[in-house]
Amino acid sequence: MADNKTERLINLTLALLATKRYLTKSEILENVAGYKGTQEAKERMFERDKDDLRSLGIEIEVGDLDVFFEDEPGYRIPQKSYELVVPELTGRELALISIASNFWNDSILAPSAQSGIRKLQSLGIPAVVDFDFRMKYRFENPSQNLEVLSTAINQRSKVTFSYDSTTLKVRHLEPYRVLFWNGFWYLIGRDLDRKEIRIFKLSRFVSAIQISKKKDEFEIPDNFQATDYLPKSDVAILHRAKINIRKDSALILRNRGVFLEQDGEYETFELTYENELSFLRELIWYESNIMIVEPVSLKDALITLMGGVTK
Repeated sequence: MADNKTERLINLTLALLATKRYLTKSEILENVAGYKGTQEAKERMFERDKDDLRSLGIEIEVGDLDVFFEDEPGYRIPQKSYELVVPELTGRELALISIASNFWNDSILAPSAQSGIRKLQSLGIPAVVDFDFRMKYRFENPSQNLEVLSTAINQRSKVTFSYDSTTLKVRHLEPYRVLFWNGFWYLIGRDLDRKEIRIFKLSRFVSAIQISKKKDEFEIPDNFQATDYLPKSDVAILHRAKINIRKDSALILRNRGVFLEQDGEYETFELTYENELSFLRELIWYESNIMIVEPVSLKDALITLMGGVTK
């Protein structure tokens, strides 16, 4: 019974995510797999399911199909609100969450879930079967770095940090300003090694930020304007990796990669990534459905991140 309810909740979630308009209760009970019994029993089941989804933090919108008529109210889940925000986790915690994510991925690909969406389409209800939005997870949580940098800027203290760069790895900086631009957080300040003002992307920091114990070590120039140092486009240093992906799995990953070749049950893709740690945490979600081919250093880093956790 528990498995049936779980499958029904997943089917309901997929239907409400896929629809481009509100679905009425009657449409849901008719087209979503798992609702059985009398009409009264199915309606009670649906009411409990709504409460269960909301208790899990899933927002369900209620609205009218036509604002000019008092029709039966409908339901849907806004795709933008369905986003998983993941904090910093240990390798073991990431491994456990990846198991749960695989169950979700497998459920999306299940015939009952896919046929339910296609059934909606066949009835003229606009719906999509592209669920890339389901895994919009974020591992970079800049709050701690922002707090440290704000302190350093306010007390005019120098900072030191390791940075993902092709040349100089450890940076020494007089921090001037932190700002959010083009979807990312940046630090601007005077690079003491290069002796010029430079900009740094917080998502490429690969160590904790160390603040000098001294205060009032520098002054921010009166004519400093942060906007003068913003790049015209977000140019990132991209690394490349070859990843084996099991057929019919890891759809999000394969959609952003370049297909290279097929070998048995796996297909090889080339993917680019900016931050190694973030990329590894992304790969962990797919568990045994992916294998790193190269670079070897990425394999070693994955083993280190997992902290010895194996299947």
